[in-house]
Amino acid sequence: MKGKKVLSVLLASVMMFTAVPVGSIGAMAAPVQNAQVQEQKVKTQAESGLSNIAADCEISVPSEEGANVKENMVDGNPSSLWVNNGANWPCTVTFALPKANTKCVKKVVLKFESGHTPWSMDVSLKYALNNVTSDLVSVPGSAKTAKFDDGYTFEFENAQAMTHLYVELSNPKNNGATGTFWPAIAEAEVYIDNGAEETVELENIAATRKQSLTLKSEVNASTDKAKITDNDETTASPLQEKTFAAGSSETFAEVGFGVEQKMRQIILALPKDNQNASYTYKLYGKATKNGSYETQPFATGNINTGDANKVKINAADVDSAVKDLEYESVKAVFEAANDDGKNNILSLAEFQILANKATIAEADTENIVWKSTALHSNYSQDTLNRIVDGNLSNTWSADQYPAYVDFDLGAEYDLSRIEVYTPKNGYSQYSLYYSNDGQNYSKLAEKTGTDACPDGGEVYQAEGKKASSVRILLSYNSASSKAVLNEVRILGTKSGEAKKAAFQAPVSYVESVYNTEVTTQDTIDEVYGIVSRNLGKQYKNWFTFEVKDKAEGAADYYEIEDVDGKVKITGNSGVTIANGLNYYLKYYCKVSITQVGDQVTMPKSIVKVGSKVHKECKVALRYAYNYCTMSYSMAFWGEDEWRKELDWLALNGVNIVLDITGQEEVWREFLSALGYTHEEIKDYIAGPAYYAWAYMANLSGYGGPVHDSWFTKRTELARKNQLIMRKLGMQPILQGYSGMVPVDVQSKAKGAYALTGNDVIPQGTWCSFQRPYMLRTTTAAYDKYAKLFYECQKNVYGDVTHYYATDPFHEGGNTGDMSTSDVSSEVLNSMLEFDKDAVWVIQAWQGNPSAGLINGLNGRKEHALVLDLYAEKDTHWNDSSYSGGKEFQKTPWVYCMLNNFGGRMGLHGHMDNIVSGVVDAANNSEMLTGIGITPEGSQNNPVLYDLLFETVWCDDATKTLTEIDTDQWLKDYVTRRYGAKSESAYEAMKILENTVYKASLNMRGQGAPESYINARPAESIGAASTWGNAVIGYDMEELEKAAELLLEDYDTLKKSDGYLYDLADVLKQVLSNSSQKYHREMVSAYRSGDLAKFNEASDQFLSLIDKVEEVLGTRKEFLFGTWTEQAKKLAEGDDDFTKDIYELNAKSLVTTWASYPQAESGGLKDYSNRQWAGLTQDFYKQRWTMWINQKKAELKGESTQNINWFAFEWAFARSHTEYTTEASGKNLKELGEDILKNYSSKDLAANGANDYTGKVTVTAGSEETSQENGAAVNVLDGSSDTIWHTNYTNAADMTSYEKHYLIFTMEEAVKLGGLRYQPRQGGGLNGIIKAYEIYTSMDGENYTKAAEGNWTADTSWKLASFDKPVTAKYVKFVVKDATSEQAGKCFSSAAQIRLTVPEKTGEDKPTETEKPTETEKPTETEKPNQTEKPNETEKPNQTEKPNQTEKPKDNKSDQNTSGSSGKIGDVIADAAGVFNYTITGNDTVEVKSMAAKGKTKKAVKISASIKANGKTYKVTGIAANAFKGNKKMTSVLIGGNVKKIGRSAFENCKNLTKVTVNGSKLQTISKNAFKGDKKLKNISLKKVKSLKKVEKAAFKGVSKKVTVKVPKNKKKAYSKLLAKGGIAAGKVRS
Repeated sequence: MKGKKVLSVLLASVMMFTAVPVGSIGAMAAPVQNAQVQEQKVKTQAESGLSNIAADCEISVPSEEGANVKENMVDGNPSSLWVNNGANWPCTVTFALPKANTKCVKKVVLKFESGHTPWSMDVSLKYALNNVTSDLVSVPGSAKTAKFDDGYTFEFENAQAMTHLYVELSNPKNNGATGTFWPAIAEAEVYIDNGAEETVELENIAATRKQSLTLKSEVNASTDKAKITDNDETTASPLQEKTFAAGSSETFAEVGFGVEQKMRQIILALPKDNQNASYTYKLYGKATKNGSYETQPFATGNINTGDANKVKINAADVDSAVKDLEYESVKAVFEAANDDGKNNILSLAEFQILANKATIAEADTENIVWKSTALHSNYSQDTLNRIVDGNLSNTWSADQYPAYVDFDLGAEYDLSRIEVYTPKNGYSQYSLYYSNDGQNYSKLAEKTGTDACPDGGEVYQAEGKKASSVRILLSYNSASSKAVLNEVRILGTKSGEAKKAAFQAPVSYVESVYNTEVTTQDTIDEVYGIVSRNLGKQYKNWFTFEVKDKAEGAADYYEIEDVDGKVKITGNSGVTIANGLNYYLKYYCKVSITQVGDQVTMPKSIVKVGSKVHKECKVALRYAYNYCTMSYSMAFWGEDEWRKELDWLALNGVNIVLDITGQEEVWREFLSALGYTHEEIKDYIAGPAYYAWAYMANLSGYGGPVHDSWFTKRTELARKNQLIMRKLGMQPILQGYSGMVPVDVQSKAKGAYALTGNDVIPQGTWCSFQRPYMLRTTTAAYDKYAKLFYECQKNVYGDVTHYYATDPFHEGGNTGDMSTSDVSSEVLNSMLEFDKDAVWVIQAWQGNPSAGLINGLNGRKEHALVLDLYAEKDTHWNDSSYSGGKEFQKTPWVYCMLNNFGGRMGLHGHMDNIVSGVVDAANNSEMLTGIGITPEGSQNNPVLYDLLFETVWCDDATKTLTEIDTDQWLKDYVTRRYGAKSESAYEAMKILENTVYKASLNMRGQGAPESYINARPAESIGAASTWGNAVIGYDMEELEKAAELLLEDYDTLKKSDGYLYDLADVLKQVLSNSSQKYHREMVSAYRSGDLAKFNEASDQFLSLIDKVEEVLGTRKEFLFGTWTEQAKKLAEGDDDFTKDIYELNAKSLVTTWASYPQAESGGLKDYSNRQWAGLTQDFYKQRWTMWINQKKAELKGESTQNINWFAFEWAFARSHTEYTTEASGKNLKELGEDILKNYSSKDLAANGANDYTGKVTVTAGSEETSQENGAAVNVLDGSSDTIWHTNYTNAADMTSYEKHYLIFTMEEAVKLGGLRYQPRQGGGLNGIIKAYEIYTSMDGENYTKAAEGNWTADTSWKLASFDKPVTAKYVKFVVKDATSEQAGKCFSSAAQIRLTVPEKTGEDKPTETEKPTETEKPTETEKPNQTEKPNETEKPNQTEKPNQTEKPKDNKSDQNTSGSSGKIGDVIADAAGVFNYTITGNDTVEVKSMAAKGKTKKAVKISASIKANGKTYKVTGIAANAFKGNKKMTSVLIGGNVKKIGRSAFENCKNLTKVTVNGSKLQTISKNAFKGDKKLKNISLKKVKSLKKVEKAAFKGVSKKVTVKVPKNKKKAYSKLLAKGGIAAGKVRS
């Protein structure tokens, strides 16, 4: 760009001007003489380095003490403080970064009050991404003890994206003792990274690059003229022969370069003397060698031979919008300004022209694109000319890779070669393409090597290739997260005129074949099509279908009946008829059609219906999809996949469907109308794997550009799908417009759509993506844009719906100064202006919709529909604090099941919550309008979808909806899905219901517990993805039992694809669970320095991964190739570039997710990890192999380097390896048996065969007994329901682990081998012990360390083994580290702890069946076939211990179930086989569960005592979960010795009506004991004299008509106790 503005020049008297910081080039520097090139590294101050933005953050603190307010932390004065009002530790200070910030945080600095040398505190950091403050991410390595004198500094290895920074202060110390001071900070500094430093080398190109130096003709031949550009101010050359006469003409000096150069600064210097001769100067520029100088000077000023003998002219001062002037020649013209000037011969000492060395142009006429302006890129368009300026060291950079550059050659050329020059720092990887029509690009070459670019560039031969354009796709730079390119040289011979294919836009909807009316016959034909495609054409004549309208205001319905030898199905729409068809197929034909694994073996003849079936739907809407589903599952779907999906949706009654297919054409038309070029539009549109987030305004452009054919292909697919939807009675949900625009819209929008600065609000970043900007909805500009958007959308789709989805400021964003109510009011206004019947579909997610947004609906709530997106786990509709009131302030809403995140795979769900939650909403809410599925990734856990869609269909929609009986439902489900009845398969499904699908056991994190295999390798793994988790809350052995049961009828069921899918799915989950055990063993061996054990454990771990690969390979759904080949198929008929881009979309989404900033700073790496064959072998296994090899080298004492994980992952994403789409056909029975035998998750730590059985007592350094029963003795009580927990009411006990220990005392010295530890089981993670030390003693005073180590933070049993047996009477177990869900607080806990003796050998070794702690697992009661294992109670070698009963015991029994002495934890059955019991003491037991003969009993009687194997036991308790979910029981009589009813003992016993306690000893009724027993009306505690405790929710949800009878003299006391459990005082009677 040329300079246009006359400069007011600064004068200086120094001898020489040298290089200066870019951006502050007005500063002067010390002189450097005789320097051919001046160099200095500088920062662009406004753009590079670190900036402290703490003062710009919104700061939140717990409290403030007087004048010591939070603002003092950011006032720059270290003597002023923020002080918390009180010694409340831990304490968290939150910094909410500016909403428009797009930079990452690099460093955090805290300064404290001076003068307190002995003081210190612990500091740790967490952060939130995208304003998701409910799921904070801990910063590894940030936890430090900060001394007040030193302060606290933490620097991120890689700058981290975040919206909130949490600084957590804890553990105050004063000289090592607990400090009494209050939390305080003097200064807080939060530094963002403005980007890498720009190294600028300024070169005087007048000295080094000039082609000509011209003076007036009279002196032009002078040999002295070279002194003008010699970088020496002590030499000079005259500019004329004679003195200036009055009115004489001007004189000049001119420097020419032959090519246009970018100039940063110009310096003129005259020889200094005492005459002070004064002159004016004017500087002119000429753009081309043969052109003319501009008529106006770009700079003027004065100069003299005195103190002002030197001037500098800065490009930035000439035109503030640019860094450089650009000219081929510059002329300096001088005139005398005073008499001294006129009477002297003017000499010029220096005419310096300084340029950034990186931008100096060289003539390169051989290069077709040299100095071309016909270049285009998706990044940094304004500096693109650097790569064709002839300067091989000049660098152009894009914000990130991948980035592409198109070179329009201007004509057709026969190419000869292409040379690519990239920086020598590191290496770059890229692909080259050529095109002869500017639309279809063929691949010429791809660089995948790791060599740095040589001096001569990287040369690619291109003979025989005709091209009118060339494209380079820069895919990786090892030295930076940016794509960097120095120069591209394209050589060849012109052979013709340029060829360019014209873009063919889709025809408008009005002109398309899809603009047609739908008839009733169309609807019926569509349903017949479902029959043909899914069952076979031969079954069409089984059915008659009729569409019959429902009465106004009536519910959707269907009817099934026998008519004229056929099955007639009538419904009010295509989807209700299809839903009726599905009901008939399920319950009469035993056929199952799901997304994954069908079973469609039809009966030999029509099955008669008998009595007419009439079903009605309790809700009007059945909704489908999450935006994310469109990319995580459906990104590459074509017509075949969509056709199958639409059949499935119809069969399940879905009638509104989120559909963003083809929106790219809407945006093409929209942006084109604004003034964008076709190339610019394609740069804004995201690739197919990313368009979900593009339409949620999280990103733009990434994954593109798409091929020109995309617009027509996707428009055609969308119209075809939506015509099918219309025929079936579905409505697509299209996009609403809430103001999203490209970031450069102000510079691009033209005419009526031109914008002012006030119209647009910058939006910051989302996971390190630049978010699109948003229009201010309160402006006239928004109204115009909204109208245009809806017009464009109508042109693409027609009038096909009244539903429009948009979520302004989804997962973050910046509302500017607008209120959310103004935003929503205007969004709805624009929607209704376009469609008076419009309904705005809004996601309830992460605080949206806010109360303000709902308020903005302004009495038009019937035009809104809120999706309670994660209702099965994180319910919002009944939360009065969400959206400003229950049911979103009485707005129509939909109960949705999300369940899946990122498409991550695993058995997981909340089945019981779904069953009860839908019914609760249907019966107790006013505004429930529908149910829906909103998974981020679909086609998993098919049982949940089948179940959910049935919950709302009933016989009469006007009546109360009842819950599905899952026992019967699952029995029917198994039969139809597996094609035959199988009791073992049903039992397996029941185990799944009570493990992987049980809500209470699956409430951590987002989605299914993730496989360790899929995580980036590390010693400690909490999850594979940032927001996921890997905690298995259920009994892993139970899942293995389910797998074993599924295998029992393999030969009968293997013909069912549904059965084979489920079996593979369960085996996959078994191996995923087992990976935790094998990882533990591997890490343990590494930490102990045992190379041999590490080799063995790592081999086993890798072998397990191979087994995962085998299982996955048996299913097409679990093949990586299924996904990648879908992406390639999407590009069929398109060019090589498009195929490469779509393949990169597919592979990167499930690995790195995107490029380096998003993967690392944005937290997205492995977010969409998948258990797929091919991906497991080539990606996850290879990562673990790299890590294992590194650890082996370390154990050998060899030096190692950190592994660059991203480099490996990104290389994989960009690879072109092809993966199979054909399943292996391996025998799953053989695989399953091998897995259960050789890869079990069973852990030695859970085997109590070597437990010490003598009397043990325990004391604690800290225990919580005031807020809960967290006493130390609980670790010996045989129950995993109770725990020891350290004191959390005494702050001192939470500041460190100093008092976190247990001391075990035995009656006599015993030889011990170690200790077993079971973490808490009932939910919550506080106190799970991660690091420990164990000491032993003979006298209780002098202790010796016997063991130390680390455990993984999960709920499985842990084993600590002594290096050698130790004889001791006392054992001290010391906690060194444990998990905490509260920042800065220290907790420790344990469910059970057992001391162990050295392992027995030979005949004395206990058999495998001796597992005394087996019953301590919380889900043990959920094993329906427990009694079917006869050897569970047959422990023949127990009788070989004759002295077993002679040992004194305080809590161990003397009998087992075979007639010899049993131990605490042994399970026995009563003689009648009604109950299973757990031995809890010498002569006591508690009811554990129903045995086989008790499961059908309605009237249940629990005796006061039982006899088993010749011994009498008192029944003193009912265990947790003992009868949970029992649907047969109607009454229960509880025996007189029962002291405690355990947690959830009778929860959800739906038919229980009466409870009688037949004794006086009951003391405790635990939490949730009778929760959910809706029919429970009569409770008798008349004989109970010692009730002491009724815990929270013990009677929550019992019948509203309940009465509790109590002793007359206890009524007042018991009423208070019972009130805690949910029984109102008025319900207690004497």
